[in-house]
Amino acid sequence: MSASVAIVIPSLNQGSFLQDAIDSLLAQTGVDLQVALVDGGSTDRTREIISLYKDKFGYFRSFPDNGQAAAINEGLSRLKSAAYVGWLNADDVILPGGLGAMASFLDHHPEYIAVFGKAHTIDEKGRIIGEYPTKAFNKRAFAVYCTICQPASLIRRSAWDEVGGLDESIQTCMDYDLWWRLSKIGGMGYIHHYVAHARDHSQTKTRLLRKKVNEEAISILIRHWGMVPRNWCMANILEGLDETDSGRKYSRIFRAIQKYAQINGWSALLPQNWLF
Repeated sequence: MSASVAIVIPSLNQGSFLQDAIDSLLAQTGVDLQVALVDGGSTDRTREIISLYKDKFGYFRSFPDNGQAAAINEGLSRLKSAAYVGWLNADDVILPGGLGAMASFLDHHPEYIAVFGKAHTIDEKGRIIGEYPTKAFNKRAFAVYCTICQPASLIRRSAWDEVGGLDESIQTCMDYDLWWRLSKIGGMGYIHHYVAHARDHSQTKTRLLRKKVNEEAISILIRHWGMVPRNWCMANILEGLDETDSGRKYSRIFRAIQKYAQINGWSALLPQNWLF
């Protein structure tokens, strides 16, 4: 019997990528899949795309809402019967067999409350441009950077309900906060298979709201870890510098040194608080 999986696609003006996300979900095998599409009132071609697939959704709607986290919580509240849950942002892609691999892992490892796998980073055209830095879950490493790629993850419904889903007050780092809360009630497994693509493009929250990302991550770390690693502090300082003309000059210098070191494999030679 196939595992039951519920996935929400939160969407807002991602019509350029939405069809790829939907198609990647509908092509999944080995699971009994339910999909909810929760759109925040897009003004691009999103509604046109939704109309092509609306009979495939267990739930869908399109009107302004209270943000991404609230939309995901809403979608999963309408898909209550699945054993495993997750979400796929409208610009990301789940790879063939990805959901089946993660669901099978949870089927065979009841000691874990969630699982995640490896993921590539892709550009606007879907070309692989890198690998997301996933690794087996370790709180110390997780405090330095997020080692879980959200589209490459799946969660037991019982664990999702126990922690109360996503914190709707968080605008950018809702998944980082969720993993910390889940880690307090159980273990998270890791499979060494590529199960998703995370898209990097100019309109992502990570690109557009860098300072907000840093501020929310720091708040989350203080709440769940009790301290903030130096890399987050340095990143926050640089984002602050970016707000002034003279600061932008020094920020660009720091970033250029960091990037050059990473490209040439010299990162270990830099001071630890330059690595972020």
